[in-house]
Formats: sequence, C-alpha cells, structure tokens
Amino acid sequence: MSTPRVFIIRHGETEWSLNGRHTGTTELPLTANGEKRIRATGQALVGNDRLIVPSQIAHVYVSPRKRAQKTLELLDLGCRDALPWQEQQPSEERNIRTDAKVQIDDNIREWDYGDYEGLTSATIREDREKNGEGSWDIWRDGCPGGEYVKSTIQYLEHQ
Repeated sequence: MSTPRVFIIRHGETEWSLNGRHTGTTELPLTANGEKRIRATGQALVGNDRLIVPSQIAHVYVSPRKRAQKTLELLDLGCRDALPWQEQQPSEERNIRTDAKVQIDDNIREWDYGDYEGLTSATIREDREKNGEGSWDIWRDGCPGGEYVKSTIQYLEHQ
C-alpha cells in the first residue's frame, strides 16, 4: 500500500487574481489564460505516470466557488460519477480514470474578505492609514465584516 498523500490545488487565474484584488465570496470566472494554464497543469501532473494518479485518488474536496469547480473540471481527473454541480451524467465517451467521490465542502472555501473584498492590499493599507487605523496584516488584523485568524483557528480546533 502506498503512503497517503494530499494535494491542494488553487483555482486558476481570474481577473482579480491578475491585479491583486482580494477574492473570497465574489464569483469570478477563470480567464482564458487561467483555463489554458489549468489544462496544461492537468496534462503535466495527472496520469498513470504522473504525480497525481487518478486511480489512486480516494476522495476530492472542492470549494463551493465556481472558479474552484471549473479548475477541477479542467484538470480532467476522469471521474466516473457526475460532478456535484453538473445536472447530468457526462457522456459515455469520456475517459474514466477514477472512482473517487467529489464533495463540495464549505470548510475549504476561500477566505471571507468582508469589507476588503475586491480591494488590493495597497488600497486597504492606504484606506487604513487615512482612517488612522495603522498598518494592515491579514494574519494579525483580519477583515472587518469578514474573517479573522482567531475565529478560523477556533473553528478548525473544533472540527
């Protein structure tokens, strides 16, 4: 039996990730380049002779964000079952390579940036300076109207 492994794959490029805007709850599609790069990543990393061997995948967890789900589709793992967000079973002509179950899991969704959603770090720091709030570090200060590291740690400790 082989040693269990975990792969964490970030979604492909979006317009906001291109220009450094914090993206949490906003649904943004992948760019054409983002889709192209994820397909290339799938071809490079997924296969019987690659790092990710589909037949050895036990389970796939994916964020509820559409960009993460599209990324999973483009990796082309060859899942036997329809993906949870697909309305119907894929055609029989597809290349089935894994029996792994895919589960949408809100626990791995993107960070909630709250009031900072869609802003760059530079804009956040400028705004905080204007308001007399001092410098900003997401790990220290969190996001008003969104998440803070302390609450995330508490959540994880109770899972």
